[in-house]
Amino acid sequence: MTAFLWLLAILVGIAALIFLVGATVAVFRARNVALAALCGAMLAGLLAVFSSRMGGPLAAIVVSLLTGGAGVVVLRQTTRNIHHATQTARLAGTHIALLLGTFVFMVPFAWLISTSLKADDEMAVFPPVWIPTQQRTSATVRNQEGLPARISRTTDPKTGQTVRVLELTDLLSGEVRVVKEDDPGGVQWTVARKDLKKVRQVAPRWENYPEALLYLPKETGYGAIFLRNTLYLTVMSVVGTLISSSLVAFAFARLRWPGRDAWFVVLLATMMVPGAVTMMPQFLIFRGLGWIDTLLPLWVPAFFGSAFNIFLLRQFFMSIPNELEDAAKIDGCGPFGIYWRIMLPLVKPALAAIAIMATLGAWNNFQGPLIYLSSPEKMPLAYALQLYQQQHGGEPGLLMAASTMVVLPIIVLFFFTQRYFIEGVSLTGLGGR
Repeated sequence: MTAFLWLLAILVGIAALIFLVGATVAVFRARNVALAALCGAMLAGLLAVFSSRMGGPLAAIVVSLLTGGAGVVVLRQTTRNIHHATQTARLAGTHIALLLGTFVFMVPFAWLISTSLKADDEMAVFPPVWIPTQQRTSATVRNQEGLPARISRTTDPKTGQTVRVLELTDLLSGEVRVVKEDDPGGVQWTVARKDLKKVRQVAPRWENYPEALLYLPKETGYGAIFLRNTLYLTVMSVVGTLISSSLVAFAFARLRWPGRDAWFVVLLATMMVPGAVTMMPQFLIFRGLGWIDTLLPLWVPAFFGSAFNIFLLRQFFMSIPNELEDAAKIDGCGPFGIYWRIMLPLVKPALAAIAIMATLGAWNNFQGPLIYLSSPEKMPLAYALQLYQQQHGGEPGLLMAASTMVVLPIIVLFFFTQRYFIEGVSLTGLGGR
């Protein structure tokens, strides 16, 4: 029953949050300082009730109803009419949903970065640590191993007070020989490891990244060969996809030949064939060609086009005015000249979108290398990361550091090219205008 009440409280709270945010936007537009302060106070109260769970689910429901109702009243008074109020509330709800979705999708990536910068003693603690820290060390005193002495807190056996101590020696009995931090030349005593509480400071462990590379085999250039193979496959796949898909799409959109529409329907029908069905025939073909354990099966199929990419480009080509093609024919351009000089420059958004998708697919391709490759020196980064996980899965910090280095180039690429990707997909059928 309590769980049901909390679920109801959350739903009512979300509705109240939407109306309060809409009311806040409306009062800011109206430049009403008093109502803006009131909306801010109600928002703070609503969030405080849910974050502290003060009063239980019934109190949360009551507070949500009161603040939501007040938000509706304020929203109605500060907008022109009911339609304007509804539009403002809907806009607020859309932004809240987008922010929540962004937060949910960002959590795994934030955890990846956080774990890649943690020390070993923070990997499996609960509750989990999001901001990496490390144990403080002394700038002047060194321990038995010649490293800076670590600083901890423990109870002074003489005074019974909590003091900061320097860890000097780890004994075989499991105890630690310590001395006061403010009196490093004073009396030393032994303390059980469990009685020491580490003094920590915010300090990311950047050493995880070079150590992750040093764990890779030396004969692979500490991962340089894997990176070279991945870049080669990515470049060849992108070039092959752009050339083949644009040529076929141009033929389906601008050339007239017998059976064109029927063959286009057949092409679209291939999109419904699962990849698992064609996996074995493709393997047998490549084995017959002697391409097993080579990079050829991973990039040569890109030069035979893709049904989705052909469809995307065909829609662009079909929307280009025929007058441009007629003018090019009058000037003496043949079919290939029209394709290269007239059509391709007009479909740059679609080509950019296809190039980005091809890059993502080739960079993250794991199944292809798993099927066709067996030599370590021919592996790409995706397969090398799987091998790394099998050998060093017990060291999550290094594994997350290696994973971050693999996915970071793609994230950077997509961040700087997302405008072209969205433009290319959203303008499909509009001729790139």
